[in-house]
Amino acid sequence: MLAVLVVIDLVLARTWLADGRIGKRPLPPFGALSSDGQRAALARLELDEPASDALTGFDRELGWCVRPNASRADGAFRIGPFGARGARDYAPTPPPYVVRLACFGDSFTFGDEVKDEWTYEALLESLDPRVQALNFGVPAYGTDQALLRFEREGLHGAHVAVLGLLLENIGRNVNRYRTLWTPRTETPLAKPRFVLASDAKDATGGGELALVPQPFATGRELAAAVRDGSILERLAEHEYWRGKPELPTGEWSALGRIVGGVLAYRERSPERLWLDRDGEPRRVTLALVERFREHALSLGAKRVLVLVLPMKEELAEFRASGRAYWSELVDEFEQRGLDHLDLVPALAAEELRLEADGAPQTLYVASHLSSVGNLVVARELLAWLVARGLVPAR
Repeated sequence: MLAVLVVIDLVLARTWLADGRIGKRPLPPFGALSSDGQRAALARLELDEPASDALTGFDRELGWCVRPNASRADGAFRIGPFGARGARDYAPTPPPYVVRLACFGDSFTFGDEVKDEWTYEALLESLDPRVQALNFGVPAYGTDQALLRFEREGLHGAHVAVLGLLLENIGRNVNRYRTLWTPRTETPLAKPRFVLASDAKDATGGGELALVPQPFATGRELAAAVRDGSILERLAEHEYWRGKPELPTGEWSALGRIVGGVLAYRERSPERLWLDRDGEPRRVTLALVERFREHALSLGAKRVLVLVLPMKEELAEFRASGRAYWSELVDEFEQRGLDHLDLVPALAAEELRLEADGAPQTLYVASHLSSVGNLVVARELLAWLVARGLVPAR
């Protein structure tokens, strides 16, 4: 009977799980490539010339970044000449009566799935013409890449530096090859990361954080390393997600891969990572936020604000249970004197109001905030600016 079960397990591994996935979820051991979408992305990288309507491209320092002056043919997305999203062009410094914000972060800051005019930055400007909000968000960024872009871009005359912190970012901040953190991603890209200086070997930089650069000089070089699988070894050092979990059976056991998948996605839970107070992901992320604040203040920013943003699943869990697993993070910000805005309660209240009114609108499009959700963020931001005297109350 045992022999029969082993044979069945092996056959299922080579037939049912031949593509290494259950539905859309790849199963460990995670390799360099796992989907047709990733292969298509590699084909574009190999050209070393982005498509004319591509908003992002390979970046030697940041891994990838938006392309200045890029736009989509449908007019939904436009990147300005110095890399801020939106149709509006900004002067080097704002007028005397205007408070300018420089907003850095990931796809929630960028405004994936909505047009330029429905990002929270654009909506904030429409709520009050005395505010300018420059959108330097980049899809799929970690807090580390947002920090590096801020250090490269500067304030652009902003009075307030804003860091968008999606709770999920904690796992990205200890990741070097994107598919090892997010196996379902369609972008098999390498990224830099920071390590705590006490843990660093062969890293560059000083202070509490040390930078581990991504090693590829061109998109073509990166694509070649992904194609032949060598990228996993080249980025192995300081890759937190490599071998999580270890799978002794490799690809040979269907049961082993399924159990490994359960463990892998459990380990990648943002809640689990935030609640591990001594874990590397939490310590690194908090150090990144501190460095963002220190750099902004050194450039002359009047205030530095961290926006705490939830994914759809986290908002649903908060509404169902009333429990905010990130409450310790908010307490930590309080203790460190970090200005922050937890947007979960306001989003939950708006969703409840929409349901009570029978409104057809939703706070999310698919996985990112809709125009309605972004409007909640814009209103909360404006209230924060008014409460601190940065924008006079009307």
